[in-house]
Amino acid sequence: MISYDDIRQLQQYPSGPDSCILSLYVNIDQSNAANLNRGFITQVENLVRRMADDQGLSHREHFAAECERALAFLNDYSARGKGLVIFSDSKQDFWWQRDLQVEVPTGVRWSQMPWVRPLLELLEDHDTFAVVLTDKQRARVLTVDASGMEQHAEVLSDVPNKHATTGTDHIMSQTQMQRDHTEHVRAHVHRVIDELTNVVDRLNLARVVIGGPVEATSTLANELPKRLQQMVIGTIGVPLDANYERLSNELRKVQQQSEGEDEARMVESLITAAMKGDRAVLGIGETLSAIQQQRVYRLIVARDYRLAGKECNACHILVVDGEAQCSFCGGDLQPAPDLINRASHRVIEQAGKVQIVSGAAADKLAGSGVGAVLRF
Repeated sequence: MISYDDIRQLQQYPSGPDSCILSLYVNIDQSNAANLNRGFITQVENLVRRMADDQGLSHREHFAAECERALAFLNDYSARGKGLVIFSDSKQDFWWQRDLQVEVPTGVRWSQMPWVRPLLELLEDHDTFAVVLTDKQRARVLTVDASGMEQHAEVLSDVPNKHATTGTDHIMSQTQMQRDHTEHVRAHVHRVIDELTNVVDRLNLARVVIGGPVEATSTLANELPKRLQQMVIGTIGVPLDANYERLSNELRKVQQQSEGEDEARMVESLITAAMKGDRAVLGIGETLSAIQQQRVYRLIVARDYRLAGKECNACHILVVDGEAQCSFCGGDLQPAPDLINRASHRVIEQAGKVQIVSGAAADKLAGSGVGAVLRF
């Protein structure tokens, strides 16, 4: 599983003016002809070669060593999904790698901090869900995210037939059999709820999807305690043994509808609060100022919003425009080509959250591109 805890771990990378880290995202999807016969390595080599030709590249020897380290790993790597992400800095004995079951655009970044924005976008697009697949006798409790599908529990219950069969009607009346069947089904459902609750609480999850035959999913949904009912964002009609590909496709439909509605409400609330001056701001200038004051609870960014700026190498303030020296401390201002990535890092370092929105929600932010909900 990939989570915000992983992002926070990456924030602990010991950055400094003399340190750099290689961030590498690789599309390894074997259904893409260009990736067959280890073609994805050629694409990385080409990107690395172009970066090495950049006259402005810093710490060239270190960069070459990290690229060699990553390429050596790729040469022995067996594709186990559709994407791969690597962060590497051998000087700090730092290596972070995850396999992904979703595609990512191949990209390389050489900078003082890990390039986490693509990872944040993946988290937003492929949030971790608890998925419970159930029928009247069997159930599976899973989590699904960008790194794949993991089963946490399986429930098997002995549920007697609902209708009498030849030779049994003299033992038990039809009404008694139906009543016995119903009681066993209800007992099965509550066993499933116990397992689901354990997974949700242990992993601190906030969304649940129910799958299986209509009658079974309806029974489970009705029996859920109110707290879990409020977490259910939809149901899917899949068999209990559905593979990751099918589950992902069905979950994507539920997730897109749910997240689209949530994001639209969030942005509408942000805009309203900002207009009232009620612990919210809009626009890059006011947002960067709030980040500097450590007031940001949630940074909200339109997916396609990109912006270059500068960062002070002394006080680390982020600015869109500026002279050679920082107006706050007099330190030197250095280019920050991906200002939003730096801002996202800063918010997560301050225990805030980053929300990347798309669709109708991003359209609402089009005039500003970015905003923030404030702590105070």
